[in-house]
Amino acid sequence: MRIGLVCMLKGKGMKKGFKGIKALENLSQVEIDRKACEAALYNIEYTLECLEWVKNHGKGMFRVSSSLIPYNEFWQWKSFDSILTKLGTVKKFAKDNSIRLVMHPDQFTVINSENKKVVLNSIEILNHHYEISELLGVEAIIIHVGSSKGNYKERFIKNVTLLNEKLRAKLFLENCHSVGIEDVIDICEKTNIKPCLDFHHDRIKPSSQNFENYIKKILKLSKDSVPLAHISSPAGDEKKDYKSHSEYISTEDLIKFRKYFDLFDIEIEAKGKEKAVKKVIDFLETN
Repeated sequence: MRIGLVCMLKGKGMKKGFKGIKALENLSQVEIDRKACEAALYNIEYTLECLEWVKNHGKGMFRVSSSLIPYNEFWQWKSFDSILTKLGTVKKFAKDNSIRLVMHPDQFTVINSENKKVVLNSIEILNHHYEISELLGVEAIIIHVGSSKGNYKERFIKNVTLLNEKLRAKLFLENCHSVGIEDVIDICEKTNIKPCLDFHHDRIKPSSQNFENYIKKILKLSKDSVPLAHISSPAGDEKKDYKSHSEYISTEDLIKFRKYFDLFDIEIEAKGKEKAVKKVIDFLETN
């Protein structure tokens, strides 16, 4: 059983080094390199701080921030030995302490978009995550199906073949607000990608059957990997803030999904970050 801290600690975020892409327009490449490198080194050191927390207080899993290397497309970050050395330190720390690392690209990753430019950009995003994953020892890159328009499953199945085979082997496909776990499993069976079950997304976009009926298939499709899941509680009711994450996982949800903590490695998607993780761990130790 692993419980995942997501990206950062409460009240402390990653640095980007710039106030948006426009800020880069008036800078020389030397200045871009300097600012971006400083931010990246800060982010990597902060990631180590998060892993220290996981080692001392958590339960063996951490989601690496997609912002680890800011504005990666504007500078040759892999040519900086200081960055590569620090990434190697993170990899060793995670391995020595049996911490499972995962990544989750943002909502702009839509490989089944009807817009070819969006597809190409999504491939670039995933290629970047794959490069980071290799340097850190990240074994899972979680994505959503993306678009749910028209023949969206067929587009996903076709476009995923454009990805590097080694990258595809790391992909986990998560159900989301618009694509249920039933359709995710269908895609996974046809693409050899592993599924990631999000319990709260299943409440928002339920499938034709209760998600419990798909557990055996999810476990089978996960193959040699421990299956992944996400848990969150809504910030409000079904009329307001239902899709947003709350500060903590509700006791009601912890009771409802308790048995799945024995089957899945579960990321805690809550605004309380490490405080929310600690609350889950405390609950599990007594239930």
